[in-house]
Amino acid sequence: MSGGFFRGTNIEQDQRFGDASKKMLKQMSFSSVLKKPVDMSKVNMDAIKPWISSRIKELIGIDDDVLQEYVINMLEETERPDARIIQVNLTGFLEDKTQAFMQSLWSVLLEAQKSKGGVPESFIQNKIEELKKRREEQDKAAAEPPAQDGVVAGIHLLRLLSILQIVMI
Repeated sequence: MSGGFFRGTNIEQDQRFGDASKKMLKQMSFSSVLKKPVDMSKVNMDAIKPWISSRIKELIGIDDDVLQEYVINMLEETERPDARIIQVNLTGFLEDKTQAFMQSLWSVLLEAQKSKGGVPESFIQNKIEELKKRREEQDKAAAEPPAQDGVVAGIHLLRLLSILQIVMI
């Protein structure tokens, strides 16, 4: 060891220790949707989190809190997350279902960033339909005069519908 320098190579210089994620980025195929950037500052994550939970449960059959938090953390880590890196990171968990999950997740995020309030328009429409069905069921069940609790529930339902309509405008 002359002159205070070490001899040999470090891990970055040694070809035997390559970055596995870089290899996977080159080998994997990605949907064209994932090429579009998402600005997470325009997305309301509180509205997206339940969708992520239900979609993961639908794909793998169990409610995996660790995986859900991992996905959410990767999305919230930067203002403009890289969908391809997220897909590579999720491949070990979702395996062959990763591409379908990422395609649907990215579509939801793109829709959310375009809408006011950061909530996807499809979520609002689904909620309105759900509330209308619930209202119809309540109307059918109301053969007798509603009790005080029914009136209060109806008022809350009307308020929620008006709020959702304001968000849509």
